[in-house]
Amino acid sequence: MISKLTRTVSAIVLLLVLFNYSIFACGPFTLEAIFVFTVHPAYPLDRFAHGELGVIQPSYARSYLYVAYRYLSNSPFTSSEQKALTELWHDRLTTGAEPDGDAWVKAWLDARQKVTGAGESPKISVFRNREKPNEYETYLNCRKDAFDSAISTLNERIKKYGADSEAVRTWIAGQDQVFANCSEGQHIPEALPSSADALAQDDRSYQVAAANFYATSFDEARKTFEAIAKDGSSPWRSAAPYLVARTLVRKASLGAEEAKNDSFNQAEIQLKSILANKELSTTHAASARLLDLVRLRLHPSERLHELALELVSKPPNDNLKQDLWDYTVLLDGVLEPDNATKPSKDILHQDELTDWIATVEGNSTEDHEHALSRWRTTHSVPWLIAALSKADAKSSNLADLIQSGLSVKPDSHGFASAHFHAVRLLMESGKITEARTHLDELLKTNRSQFDPSSLNLLISERMMVASDLSDFLNRAPRIPAALSWNDDGREVPAESSDLTEENKAVIGRPFFDFDATKVLNTQIPLSLWKEAASSRSLPTHLRRDFAQAAWMRAVLVGDNKTADELVPALKAVAPDLTSSLDDFLKTTEPDAKRFSALYTWLKNPGLEPVVDQGVGRESPLSKQDIYRDNWWCTGTTVAPPEATPPDTEERTAFTSGSIHGPYFLTDAQRAAGQKEWAALSSLGAMPDYLCKQVIQFANSNPTDPRVPEALHLAINATRYGCTAKDTGRWSKAAFDLLHRKYENTPWAKKTKYWFKE
Repeated sequence: MISKLTRTVSAIVLLLVLFNYSIFACGPFTLEAIFVFTVHPAYPLDRFAHGELGVIQPSYARSYLYVAYRYLSNSPFTSSEQKALTELWHDRLTTGAEPDGDAWVKAWLDARQKVTGAGESPKISVFRNREKPNEYETYLNCRKDAFDSAISTLNERIKKYGADSEAVRTWIAGQDQVFANCSEGQHIPEALPSSADALAQDDRSYQVAAANFYATSFDEARKTFEAIAKDGSSPWRSAAPYLVARTLVRKASLGAEEAKNDSFNQAEIQLKSILANKELSTTHAASARLLDLVRLRLHPSERLHELALELVSKPPNDNLKQDLWDYTVLLDGVLEPDNATKPSKDILHQDELTDWIATVEGNSTEDHEHALSRWRTTHSVPWLIAALSKADAKSSNLADLIQSGLSVKPDSHGFASAHFHAVRLLMESGKITEARTHLDELLKTNRSQFDPSSLNLLISERMMVASDLSDFLNRAPRIPAALSWNDDGREVPAESSDLTEENKAVIGRPFFDFDATKVLNTQIPLSLWKEAASSRSLPTHLRRDFAQAAWMRAVLVGDNKTADELVPALKAVAPDLTSSLDDFLKTTEPDAKRFSALYTWLKNPGLEPVVDQGVGRESPLSKQDIYRDNWWCTGTTVAPPEATPPDTEERTAFTSGSIHGPYFLTDAQRAAGQKEWAALSSLGAMPDYLCKQVIQFANSNPTDPRVPEALHLAINATRYGCTAKDTGRWSKAAFDLLHRKYENTPWAKKTKYWFKE
């Protein structure tokens, strides 16, 4: 009897999931190099669940910060708890999409075929649309347990009545009507004739209640379940009180906003009465879980505090996944301004866990002062990490903080974070040599303490304290921690099955992260670009990127002497450009030399005066990129990466802060680099610039045989490059000149249109 009641309860248990489908951008998406994870820790996530924390980012989702707090507090998880954590993260990172239910339905329909004369199998869909005005929202109405219970009940009725009995066929007809409500309509089974036996009558009452439940006739469903609960002879009587509560919860979840609290309050009273009744012990576990959900909605502040205490308690938590899920949802209500569930902010400091998470992810002066105060009071590792992560060169107790961070032992879960921040603070306070020495020791002795993502943070620090250009270039290239399509901002590593052979060839190759490209593109002067272009410190693919960028840079800032000197290095890594570069070298008149370079650029849209972040442009230099990454899209190479988790626009990662260093640059070198970058940035949209330059040269050199092709290519750039508000005007000007003066050339005939922005 107990097993039957358990299955009965399971049949109608519904964890409310309303699907508000997010519409992501349609692409196209390119493979992105993730050097440092900002939304979640490095993959595989089970390592983080096991306590391999690396450098804890304040931008991590709050479930990861909870795990970090536990380990920093020397409160590890059991193996079963670790499994629950990874399951929770998997559900969230894969958006928690429900299965389509086809397998559940098939299992039921297969069981149904056991009955002689059951009729044609009905079509069943498990999803139902909400009522107006939310009719475009869909929720899972009939879950797997409903079909499992129907199969179990059918088998029991076949055993009692026989597979070819009229009683079983009648029961199946009623169940077909119940499941018809999963997707639409009001299909309520009719009452049985008085000649039907007591069990059949009880089954039909239950089917009527379930049909009304799925049809969203909640008042009718509740009324029938209450009648069943009072029927001492019904086999469903023990489950019915719980199902009354479930009906109230469903009504609250799907009903009118103004009536929600009333339904939840009634459900709370009902569930408490069930838990107080020993005769209903078979539904106590399910009732306790449902009561947690109800209290989550009715008493969010109290429940948040309760969950915070439960989540740090010592005994193993068999309900860890659900508790953590509920806790973080409630915490979102406190910390996210747009969340509908808003417990009072006063609760943030009522327990240590919530206080720590809110402080770590905060970025205000108050957060800094609070972290420092808590560390002074507790001298605990969690608050040391919080205080270190908030500190800067102006912080009080800086020397003590740094020394405490450097004193954290390698066997501590806080080792990576403590030493990363201690070195960062050494750098910011001007102790460059000391920082460099400690970084070298960490990278030599403690490298294994840092996962690939955290290691890239450490190498970034080491790059910034480089002693000279060669030292800088040795640290600038880094192997990504992952490759991701990152089309939804979740930084989920790409599956091998989703990668082309060209994509797979990128795996394990080093590239420049944002910090390196920011320094190289905006601070390094041409004098050092020339030196770096021939450096053997860089792998071949980055040396090619560097050489072409250095040459284009010299051309665009008008430094023809440096451009000439860079030609051998560029020819060595880009032999396809040899003929064009030779023409450039032998041209001496400044305007003609500039046109020679721009003509080369027009024919090789992959050239650009900057080095790329990450994988960068994958098309050959001479080919137009299908994603319009042609002729340098000004500004796209200098914006910092978005370090914004899907659920917030406020928290920032360490990687998105200001770039300090590199410290080997002299003031004069830095000023020269910044001046050159300002000159490049002032050129505007490159298609506009190219059109202007070609038109100007054509007006001065109308008989140059390259002019018609150059005009054609400049117009083409206005279609396949990154444009601006005046692009259409310049495209038309080049088009008019081409067709007015060179109308009989093949290039004019190939150019049938000019292009607006």
